[in-house]
Amino acid sequence: MKTIDIREKLKNIGMPVEELILGDFDQIGEYTAKKTRSPKSELYRTAGCFFRPNYERGLLIYSLIKKYNLKSFLEIGFGRGFVTVCAAKALQENGGGKIVTIDPLFEDENTKSHVKRLIESLPREWFSSNDISFVNGFSQNILPNINENFDFVYIDGDHTYEATKKDWLNTKDKFNKFLLFDDYHLTTKKVDALAGSQDIECAKAIDEIDDFEKELIIMDRRIFFDDRRIPDEEIDYGQVLIEKK
Repeated sequence: MKTIDIREKLKNIGMPVEELILGDFDQIGEYTAKKTRSPKSELYRTAGCFFRPNYERGLLIYSLIKKYNLKSFLEIGFGRGFVTVCAAKALQENGGGKIVTIDPLFEDENTKSHVKRLIESLPREWFSSNDISFVNGFSQNILPNINENFDFVYIDGDHTYEATKKDWLNTKDKFNKFLLFDDYHLTTKKVDALAGSQDIECAKAIDEIDDFEKELIIMDRRIFFDDRRIPDEEIDYGQVLIEKK
């Protein structure tokens, strides 16, 4: 599998980091993804209280949608909505488009309040210019009933091997231009899931895909400077992009 750094990837598609407005992604992250470090953490002392987890994925998704003038986006796993809003911003700048985002927590009252806050707090045109559907449920139940294709499919749902593989099988015929997997880790890590902690096994399922050419894009959160002291060997996370030529 070909490997490339995100800075180089953005440069190659004609959207270099230096020409992107990083403040827009900081603004989105402020409402969706910004986190605080524990005072007991070494990085709390050397890099500060706040950090921006994976903001660079927003740069990638925004840039791909913008550069290729894409009009539709299917997302598996809303989370706090960072990627959704980055996609909405790009689609709005392209003249408007369609977003379908799937998550099992959309009926949760906290999630409802969070979505309402995003719409009220961020530029309204990012939402009003697009047809956005928040679909409640698990992707393995929803995807078989979606009978349309999307320019861009983003997979960031359940991180188990079985779920990642099922999401791939349910979307491999539903993307027109790009399909992007999140959370390809070069080392074994864990994330908090709905039912406790789970291994991130996306890489295992992605590695088994042999009918498409894949590109591993190494993410680097030091783009936003707050984690600039992190050594190279700790930048061990990427996203895997599949492009239909």
